Amino acid sequence: AGRPYQEPVVVHDLGPMDVDCSHCHALHFDSEKLTKSTRGRKRFGMCCLEGQVQLEPFLAWPPELNQLFLSDRQFVEKIRHYNSTLAFTSLGVGVDERMTHRSGTSSFRIHGGLHHLMGSLLPPDGQDPCYAQLYIYDAEEATAIRLRRDGNQQLDRDILRNLHDMLLNHHPYVNIYKHAHQVLLEKPPEQRTDIHVRLHLSEGTDGRRYNLSTANEIAAVIPGDGSDAMNENRDIVLRLQAGGLRRISHLHHAYSTLHYVLLFPKGEKGWHLGIPLHDREGRQSRSKKVTQLLYYAYRLH
Repeated sequence: AGRPYQEPVVVHDLGPMDVDCSHCHALHFDSEKLTKSTRGRKRFGMCCLEGQVQLEPFLAWPPELNQLFLSDRQFVEKIRHYNSTLAFTSLGVGVDERMTHRSGTSSFRIHGGLHHLMGSLLPPDGQDPCYAQLYIYDAEEATAIRLRRDGNQQLDRDILRNLHDMLLNHHPYVNIYKHAHQVLLEKPPEQRTDIHVRLHLSEGTDGRRYNLSTANEIAAVIPGDGSDAMNENRDIVLRLQAGGLRRISHLHHAYSTLHYVLLFPKGEKGWHLGIPLHDREGRQSRSKKVTQLLYYAYRLH
């Protein structure tokens, strides 16, 4: 019998990714250049829109986190679990369980939108604290509570404890939440169910810069009674022990840094509405802003 016919394999070769963007120095394939490029000047728009997107580089990771990424395979394999248990916020998402338990490649499918949720600063009576609530506790007790949660028994106690200490030392929102907790505790007990505090993005915060700021430079803790005007794009509302879960606006600059704490261990600001585009002379535009698509395209390049 004759052998079955096989179509020849056609190789599609883009060549090396070694063409440098003259503005942001991202590497590209030659075929990605804009049609208006010349032989002597190759131009690219996917990375920085020809220099119109200008973002500060992220701060260097703390040495202890960098070492884990480089040398601890168990940590890298379970990084989603470590990040989830150390995050300030939880994920609000409807999971399609039909996909979750299938054999084969692990799949995660959701219904509807994905939200980041913030609870009160203290848990309901009789429940263990979780997420941001644990940063009010000392590292040893917080680690023990985290390890009691379902699915966390596989995590390494020493790694979890060291990461908690690292975030205490580097993530500015730890001190912001501790201060908010103290402000609420100073109120008379009969007022604590109605009172809240706002974490308000400081007006002078530069949307592009990622220098290591103090807690006071990032956000102001403002007590309120519910009658004060709020801007969900600049404010995060916290209550002591009531109010249920609240969504954090995806337009808030802390949306990513409060959840992905192992990607942003120093509390760097993420995308928000106030990041300006630049003109060809490098001047900031007063009206044109960096979109989410442009922001993440720049970061991924």
